[in-house]
Amino acid sequence: MQDFNDPLFDDGNADDGVGQAIRPIDQAVLDLLRRHGSLTIQDLIEQLNVTATAVRQRLDRLEQLRLIVKEKQGVGRGRPSFRYSITNLGLRFAGVSYADLALALWHEINSLPNSSIKEGLLQKVSKRMGRTYRDEIQGDTVEDRLTDLVKVLGDRKIPATLISNGQLPILEVQACPYPELVNGDPANRHLCEMEQEVLSAAMGQPMELSRCRLDGHNCCQFKPVAGAPTAASLPLSPS
Repeated sequence: MQDFNDPLFDDGNADDGVGQAIRPIDQAVLDLLRRHGSLTIQDLIEQLNVTATAVRQRLDRLEQLRLIVKEKQGVGRGRPSFRYSITNLGLRFAGVSYADLALALWHEINSLPNSSIKEGLLQKVSKRMGRTYRDEIQGDTVEDRLTDLVKVLGDRKIPATLISNGQLPILEVQACPYPELVNGDPANRHLCEMEQEVLSAAMGQPMELSRCRLDGHNCCQFKPVAGAPTAASLPLSPS
């Protein structure tokens, strides 16, 4: 059996986002749970051929990352027994991809002949995505919320960082979230505008797209609009 000191079990940087914290053995655990529904520690020991210590170590980490949940099974004497199952968030990191679906939907939306219907639909999609992000943003100040947003994006494997210019920080997104859809074509700039709406909804205040890869820059930058209403004064719309 492999030992938990094996490089496969290296925790790396504990401050990384979920995407960066995932290791090959994590993927193996998530894949097993995805295929079998739920498993015990003993099941995983037998399937992975690793030590009990190594399995518990990974399960603890995956539970902290909200990628799995455990449920006590049976009540009796001795040490309690648990079954582990994968969460919806965990499915995102277990090889489940909706890229083909997203690509097909985007092309269908983009082909709508009525521009007002298309714009209205994109606004609704942006708000819904933004609300999903906003649920994970806890900071009270603009700086704190931007810091949370960087982690939210990192968890979705979108590299981003904050740039300080002596005023409000600027959010720099270092890779396009929709590379196959944008494809470097300026005609697809409305996707950039949609992302601006997503980040505005996530932050609870308007965000300005101040630099765009489609204009030849090596990244996209978004900055909070100075003097705009804050999250506390912008209630979420149910639509």
